[in-house]
Amino acid sequence: MIGFSLFGLCACDDGRIYPETNSSAEGKTVIMEGVLEGFDSWSSNYRVSIAGFEQADDEYASVSKVITASDIQDGKALVELSGIKDNVTLVRLCILDRLRRHIVGFKEVDISDATEPVKMDVGTIDISMFNTIQQSFFNTTCANCHGASNRAAAGLFLTEGKSYQALVDVDSKKVEGKKLVETNNAANSVLHMVLTQQSVEGISMAHRDLVSEKNEETLLPLIDSWINNGAKEQ
Repeated sequence: MIGFSLFGLCACDDGRIYPETNSSAEGKTVIMEGVLEGFDSWSSNYRVSIAGFEQADDEYASVSKVITASDIQDGKALVELSGIKDNVTLVRLCILDRLRRHIVGFKEVDISDATEPVKMDVGTIDISMFNTIQQSFFNTTCANCHGASNRAAAGLFLTEGKSYQALVDVDSKKVEGKKLVETNNAANSVLHMVLTQQSVEGISMAHRDLVSEKNEETLLPLIDSWINNGAKEQ
């Protein structure tokens, strides 16, 4: 059972007001608190959630609670996930797709030995779509060639603080008449063409080797969704 109790509130030593947990509910409980910057940037294909997993590498969540605007007051989210079964060992603040498949995680807490409700304070964290792409894909896959050593292949910097301005609505130097990222049109964007392994004249096909099977199934659709929903920075 997944729930967020609105009927009772209890004060804690830190001065915050927390949802009162349902003592009759079976299973473990996690109460997540934090400031989620970029929360509103996510498209309808994805869910900002707290979710439980049996193992760290599980593809799908065993239990989840979608975070909604009603869970955020004065800029801070306060969400309870309860009824967590004993076989769930960790809970994450993460992004799930409509099938409850794990796309990317931000913070997690080990609950394997928990006997009392667990407070999960994530602090202030940028969970925007673009920052998620930056951290999960550009930084790990692209930046080595595109700017990490102060040199950028084809003059394209994909490092933090530079990638957005270098990509969005910028004319391609390699593909005439195309933009690297054309707002609201992923299929016509050079970034999409390269990452989906289309043959693009003037661009090395070595990019194919950078796209893992996992990225192809999760992060590439995420990038397309970001572009098709306005390619926002925040």
